[in-house]
Order: sequence, then structure tokens, then C-alpha cells
Amino acid sequence: MSDYSMEIIPKPEEGTAAVLKFNKKGKFAIIKGNGSDNYLCGACGNIICQNVNRGQIINLVFVCPNCDSYNFLKGT
Repeated sequence: MSDYSMEIIPKPEEGTAAVLKFNKKGKFAIIKGNGSDNYLCGACGNIICQNVNRGQIINLVFVCPNCDSYNFLKGT
């Protein structure tokens, strides 16, 4: 299993990016799968995407439920 830090970006302008944000606050993963990789918040290290495969999720912005940072997952 590998961990990857996501890139912290400024809040995208309305309509320029797909942004996933939960109203619930705390340290938890937004997406959970059956893969072998974790994607971590680039600011606080919270696992945002847990047990996914590299390249499975691309070009999404996640708002960390723990620290509200905007994390970009461009995919590889």
C-alpha cells in the first residue's frame, strides 16, 4: 500500500472544477475502495481517498473534512 499527498490549491472559481465537499466534519475518508493506495490531504495528512487504485480518480478537487483545505487529485 502506498500513500500520496494531494496538491493544495486555492478555492476554485465557481464552475471551473468538480469539487467534492461533505458537510460532516472530522477525520474520515470521503471515498473508500478496495485498491492499494491512499490519497492524503496535503495540509493535515487526513486520508481523503482510502484503498483506491492509482488513476481510478482523476481531475477532482476534494475539500478536506478535517481542515477545509482544497486538495487537487489530477490522477496519474
